[in-house]
Amino acid sequence: MTARLRDLLATALLIALPVSTGAQEIILALLLALAVVSGGARAAFTLPWTAAAVTFAGTWTLGALARGDVHEALGHAWLLAPFLALGALEPSGSTAERRRTLGLAAAAAAAAYAIVQAARGAAAAGTLSHHLTLAYALLPPLGVALARRRWSFAAVIGAGVLATRSDAAPAALAATTLVALGLPAAAGTAVGAVATLTGLAWFAPAGDLQQRAVLWTGGLSVPPGTAGAGGYRAASAPLYDRLQPGFWYPNHAHDSFIQLGATLGAGGWAAATLLVATIFGAATPGAGAGLVGVLVGGLTQDTFGDLEVVRAAWIWVMIEGTASVRSGRSRA
Repeated sequence: MTARLRDLLATALLIALPVSTGAQEIILALLLALAVVSGGARAAFTLPWTAAAVTFAGTWTLGALARGDVHEALGHAWLLAPFLALGALEPSGSTAERRRTLGLAAAAAAAAYAIVQAARGAAAAGTLSHHLTLAYALLPPLGVALARRRWSFAAVIGAGVLATRSDAAPAALAATTLVALGLPAAAGTAVGAVATLTGLAWFAPAGDLQQRAVLWTGGLSVPPGTAGAGGYRAASAPLYDRLQPGFWYPNHAHDSFIQLGATLGAGGWAAATLLVATIFGAATPGAGAGLVGVLVGGLTQDTFGDLEVVRAAWIWVMIEGTASVRSGRSRA
């Protein structure tokens, strides 16, 4: 009965992932409670990346608590909840395949809606808060669809990413595609990074480049680790204003790696690198490809700080499982 309820909730979570943040929160909380009660949270530690995820969550939490910001401490730790909540799921078999298919169908439906919105001249955000959020949240299911040769899903989801009209999303989409089709994850990340930075240098309007220069220079000027998990805005605002008086966008660095350095410093970089490297080494090609897309997107947006985006990455990693048999459980 517990396994059946877990499967139903996990399926509902995948369907909610590209559609409703509120539904995600409720379902994930129920899954985590069920995992704690049934021992599923302990089962999560048979997976190679769970300890790294807990380390990352702990780093965020300590970075917030050190400055008395309990709300941010809990918020950032909660981002890593999927690693415990989904630990007892079996990623193979007919139930898992049905769950995966419904999750891909939901992503394709969200992408199709975004395409319709774009055709009507509206912001192609689907039912999420921002068009960039949708663009990057669709990359993890795109990686899974491509790696599993679900071409119809992949075509619609990929078209939805492009429909968001994010200037940087095509590079992340290309990197996701290359890795899903066989390129090593580290190489795909490098290709995506070069494409993103080259595109910025060659094609971005001068005004956009100037704004990006202010954003990145201001973020890099925050001493590493001094902002804390919730203090980036306060730490960066005077720096932005000094670079360009009246600068109107001092909310985040628009770069996951600069943001992570300013908020947590070397500890944050190390914890994130450990988690990403562990996933790249053990995840299925689809799960790894989706994470590559999120990382490449992180060069121009704070994808690690975007709830729907980073949650899509972690949940699809857990749904897909590992690329080999571990602890007597098939994760293929």
